Amino acid sequence: MKFRSSSAQLAWGLVAMALAPVAHAAALSLDGTTWAATGATGLIAGDSTVTTSPAGNARFGYVSTAGGVSGVSPLLLKTDGKGNEAANNGSTVLSSVFSAQANDTLSLNFNYISTDGRGYEDYAWARLVTAGTNTTAAWLFTARSTNSARGNVVPGDVLKRQQDNSLPDKLDAVLNDGASIGFNVASTVWDPLGVSSGFCWDAANTCGPSGWIHSDYTFTGAGNFVLEFGVVNWGDEVFDSALAFDFSGLGRARFPDAATPPASTVPEPASSALALLGLGLMGGLARRKRG
Repeated sequence: MKFRSSSAQLAWGLVAMALAPVAHAAALSLDGTTWAATGATGLIAGDSTVTTSPAGNARFGYVSTAGGVSGVSPLLLKTDGKGNEAANNGSTVLSSVFSAQANDTLSLNFNYISTDGRGYEDYAWARLVTAGTNTTAAWLFTARSTNSARGNVVPGDVLKRQQDNSLPDKLDAVLNDGASIGFNVASTVWDPLGVSSGFCWDAANTCGPSGWIHSDYTFTGAGNFVLEFGVVNWGDEVFDSALAFDFSGLGRARFPDAATPPASTVPEPASSALALLGLGLMGGLARRKRG
């Protein structure tokens, strides 16, 4: 009798489990979020260099080191004896607080474009921040301009190059469904790059956009969060980089829209040398080649 009673209880327990509500994955909407900017950021339409994103919005967001400010990055990377870690101007955007449940999914698109490289490597990041504590809940994307045509640009081993070796060194999101990520050596003519637009630190043209990369993240627990996207110079401030980002609903979100990016496109040939000299690009390039 005891055996039969236990069996009945077990059977009813299994039935109850089958009938219990199951947490299903839901795509998180960011339509209602607002955005705060630090440095150079805005919305821009796609062109031949940074094309319209897979999200299909008429305009997508960007952050750029051209016109950036210091002290915006949560990451402190090793300089390997090159450059100056105080040279870290950049830009960020932060979302307003939003809520997520366990198993909710977040889908974002990123495109990193750089005119920089070698030992003076700019980098970009996207992270999920726990509201109230300002701690990193998840790393969603990283990129680094290191000899871009031949090196690892995305994820760029950014997290592994942190000065604090005790911090997490892997992304929490899945990029491009886990497929390998190449690099598109192409034009750098893009207004958000400022007067670096159209140039590259290396005559071999190791600069350009990464192409649009899809980032997918599944929340491991419920909570209130903030999204942060950013890009920063690292080592020096000679050449510039930018991070484009897009997601469903961005066009309808309240975003700090810049009517005009920080500078015009590439100067006419007669003024190119003056523009380079004005930025110190020629001197920076010579210094790198000696290094």
